[in-house]
Amino acid sequence: MRYRQTLPLGERHLVGRLESFGDIVIGFSMSTLALQLQIPKTPADVFGHPMNYFVSLAAFGFVAMFWLRFHRIMAIGFAPRRLDLALLFALLSFIALVPFALITYMRLLGPEGSYAAPSVALYLGVFLGISIFSWALNLRGLRRAWSVLDEAERHEAWRPALAGFVIVPTFAVAMAAVLTLGPFSFGLLLLMAPAIRLARRFAPQPWPFVLGRQPVDRVVTLEPIAES
Repeated sequence: MRYRQTLPLGERHLVGRLESFGDIVIGFSMSTLALQLQIPKTPADVFGHPMNYFVSLAAFGFVAMFWLRFHRIMAIGFAPRRLDLALLFALLSFIALVPFALITYMRLLGPEGSYAAPSVALYLGVFLGISIFSWALNLRGLRRAWSVLDEAERHEAWRPALAGFVIVPTFAVAMAAVLTLGPFSFGLLLLMAPAIRLARRFAPQPWPFVLGRQPVDRVVTLEPIAES
């Protein structure tokens, strides 16, 4: 919130309103995900398609993760500039599309539980869009607020920005693999967590091109944070 205090009063008020609006959009998206699961018609159908439960829970988990990222974006360095507003509304629009992607996935299931590659690709594409726009906002906020953050805050701001360098390509590769190799190629997403941990080990501080030109007397060097 430190950077927000440097904004004019009217802009601070607008940022707060945008944060509340984002909570409504994300909350509505999360609350409707469970409603997309089909009511079983027979006892055998309750656990007949376990992958459906996994996909639904994964969608909820991803949206929850991006809700946390949304609040970090708004708290660290968001300013209501034209480009930032466009990126923010694009992010929220893709979050609102998550239930639609899940409905499409459910309705295009084959009679024997076979998965349609286009519906899985759509599902991944929605999360790719969320990742791209949240990453762009995160990088802009990081660059904007870097000079007013203390060392601990800089570590916390850099970690999700660094994760975007892994998350965006992983979703893009998984979506392309689903369309070319088959629906089960989305298992590539399992590589995301270890790749992020590896990136944090080798890039504990932002690269110069990420921060751009910063006031020399305000920039500090970060020491690597030990992984727990």
